[in-house]
Amino acid sequence: MKSKRNTLICAGLAILFPAAVAVWQLALFGEALPTARAADKAQGEDAGHDDHAADAVHADHDDDDEHAGHADEDEHADHDDEAQFEIKLATAGPGKLATEVNLPGEVVLNADRLAHIVPQAPGIVREVKKKLGDTVRAGDIMAILESPELGEVKVQYLSRLAELTCCSVSLTRMQAVRDNTLKLMQMLKTDPSLEQLMRTNGSEMGENRSLLVSGYAELVFAKATYLREKGLYGKKISSAGDFPAAENEYKKADAHYNATRDSIAFAVERDLRETRQERRVAEFDLKAAERRLHILGLTAADIKALELLAQSQAPLAEAPEECTDPDCADCRRVETPGQSEGAEPEKLAWYALRAPFDGTVIEKHITLGERLDEDADVFTVADLGSVWVDLSVYQKHLPYVKAGQKVSISAGDGVPEAEGTVAYVAPIVDRQTRTALARVVLPNPDGHMRPGLFVTARVTVGEDGAQVLIPKDAIQTIDGESVVFVPEKEGFAPRPITTGRANKTHIEVLVGLVPGQRYVVEGAFELKAKIITSGLDPHAGHGH
Repeated sequence: MKSKRNTLICAGLAILFPAAVAVWQLALFGEALPTARAADKAQGEDAGHDDHAADAVHADHDDDDEHAGHADEDEHADHDDEAQFEIKLATAGPGKLATEVNLPGEVVLNADRLAHIVPQAPGIVREVKKKLGDTVRAGDIMAILESPELGEVKVQYLSRLAELTCCSVSLTRMQAVRDNTLKLMQMLKTDPSLEQLMRTNGSEMGENRSLLVSGYAELVFAKATYLREKGLYGKKISSAGDFPAAENEYKKADAHYNATRDSIAFAVERDLRETRQERRVAEFDLKAAERRLHILGLTAADIKALELLAQSQAPLAEAPEECTDPDCADCRRVETPGQSEGAEPEKLAWYALRAPFDGTVIEKHITLGERLDEDADVFTVADLGSVWVDLSVYQKHLPYVKAGQKVSISAGDGVPEAEGTVAYVAPIVDRQTRTALARVVLPNPDGHMRPGLFVTARVTVGEDGAQVLIPKDAIQTIDGESVVFVPEKEGFAPRPITTGRANKTHIEVLVGLVPGQRYVVEGAFELKAKIITSGLDPHAGHGH
């Protein structure tokens, strides 16, 4: 029976030396050899033909029928070995041997993803929405407080908002007064009729229209009188005093009209500038009040809710006509998720404590109804999706541990091993422990690395070349000697080796294997066990 997975113990013994030292062989990829047959063949050969001893073991099974029974026995052994062993070979060759140091450490919270939530203003706790161990999302409301200080700031904001609204209305009106007044003044330059002037009666101009129109009417009347008296005076019809009097009234009316027009033109521009300035001041005051709200922890959504509250509380006399359009955005108030607490007038002093980022509540120091100062540490939220591993670097390892090196971290049974890199090495050594801090920022998506766990870290501090590098599992110890199994013509033989540098998984071979030589990389332990249970001499044929 031939199979790549067969591993058999060769039961035949061959006489290789005059001292009659027994040779054992493990057949490689071949049929079981009858024990008695191999022994007879070996004893029939001349002891001086040591080089052909292995050939004697390969005697043909079909030459002598008297040994058929042994072949049957070996065939059964072949099946047993096939079920027990699975041998894999590898080729010896050079490799890079990673040099590692083992360091103790502890998993701690990532301080860059840790938040202590404190009140923005002193207040009384009205609601507590989160408890210890809860998972929170950024912006989630964790508690509701009532603060008189915040209530005052909100009232101030609403007052500034109302002032700005009034200034905006005044500015719109003043802009219309100025524009309409200048249009009327342009019209008056064209000597309009009184009927044309009457058409401007509906325009927003305040008292400017009456002043301009009356002054213009007086000027027109005085001019007409003046022209009439002038004609009569030229015809020697009127008296010598009437014409000068009419002329004087005309000049007075003209001067009065021009003065009124200039004064009104200046006044409308001045009033418009002043109204604009008032609006800018109101905008500044509103921004200042809004900043105070932000300082106290209110968000843009909270401030928008205040604006909606101000609109809903507007006096009925100033309310616009009822809108019946269901699609009119200006006439609807849409309640959105996360709307500010305290938007109702009776809750104006209420405000929310919110989570700054996604995380877990790991500490809670708040109860319903208690009064909190602005420095009270209410909640602690940590993002456990990332942790720090603080390692203690001994003095002898300091020259070798550097930022950027790969680290394998083990926290013991039940916790998967994690991989990371050294992010930071402290420039100073602790005077008490005589160690320096090395920190690994470790992703922790599954939460296996719990803060507080003690760990062992293997830091790869360098790589050196080795002429022959093999896995440690390929080496077995027999009678206190390190060996590897190598394939020979008739099976596997243990080969003594001398080892050099090593890490957790691989070891350097200095003597015993050469590059290009095949060896057993998997199944060596089973081969060793077969030797022990078979009672064979592992050193036969190797000069021991």
